[in-house]
Amino acid sequence: MISLFRKIRQKLLQQNRVTRYLIYAMGEILLVVIGILIALQVNNWNEIRKQRQVELKYFVNLKNDLNADSERLDFLVEVAKGKMTAARKVKRKADLDSVGSLYDFSNEMLTLIFSEEFRPNENTYEEMKSSGNFSLIQNDSLKLQLMTLKKTYIEIEALQEHLRYDFNLFLEDYEQYVDWGKYYNLPKSNISKSEFVFDSAYIESHRELMEMEIRELYRNKVFLNNIFLLEINYGYCLDILQNTKVQISEIIEILNQELVVK
Repeated sequence: MISLFRKIRQKLLQQNRVTRYLIYAMGEILLVVIGILIALQVNNWNEIRKQRQVELKYFVNLKNDLNADSERLDFLVEVAKGKMTAARKVKRKADLDSVGSLYDFSNEMLTLIFSEEFRPNENTYEEMKSSGNFSLIQNDSLKLQLMTLKKTYIEIEALQEHLRYDFNLFLEDYEQYVDWGKYYNLPKSNISKSEFVFDSAYIESHRELMEMEIRELYRNKVFLNNIFLLEINYGYCLDILQNTKVQISEIIEILNQELVVK
C-alpha cells in the first residue's frame, strides 16, 4: 500500500501536476489522521471494555458480600427481638415480685447475657477504596449508596461498643446476686454452640434458695435500670438493623441491574 502511494506521488510530480499532487497529499494526510483516530478509538474502546470487566467483577463480589451481610442481619434482627421480649418478661416478673419458673428465668437471662454482633463483609469495598478502583464505578447512585452504607456500618459498630459497656455493667450486677453456674450441668452441655443442659436435680433440691436470690435481685434498682436500658438499646438496635437491611436490598437491586447490562 505504501509503495503504491509512493508511485502515485512520483507519477504526479513527473507529470508536473502540482495541484493534483497537493490534493492527493492532503488526502493522504487525511487518511493517516483518520487511521490514527480509528486506532485511538479502538484502543479507548478496549480500555473501557477492560475497565468494565473489572467493574463487573467487583459488582459480583460486592453482591456476595452484601448477601452474606443481609443473612447475618436477619439473624441479628431475631436476636434483638428476643432480647427485648426477655427484658420485658423480667421487668414484668420484678413488678409482680414473681419468680415463676426457675428454668424460664434462666432462659431469659441467657438470652440477655449472651451477645451476638454484626461484622460486615467489607473486603471488596475496602479493596476498591485502597486500590483506587472505587472510581471505576460509573453509577453515581451506587457510589453514594455504598458510601452511605459504610457510614451505617460505622454507626452499628459504635452502637455495639455501647452495648458491650452496658452488658458488662449488667453482668457484674447480676453475678452479685445469682450463682448462675449452679443452674447447668456443664459436662453435658455443648458450650461451643451455647447449648446448655439444666442441672434439674440441683435446681429442684435448692429451689427455695434460688428463688430467694432472684427476689433479692428484683429489689436491686441498678439491675432493673440495666434491664430497662437493654430493652431501649435493643429497640434502637432493631431499628438500625432493619433499616440497614433495606439499604442493602436497594444496593443489591442496583447491582443486579448492572450485571444484567454487561
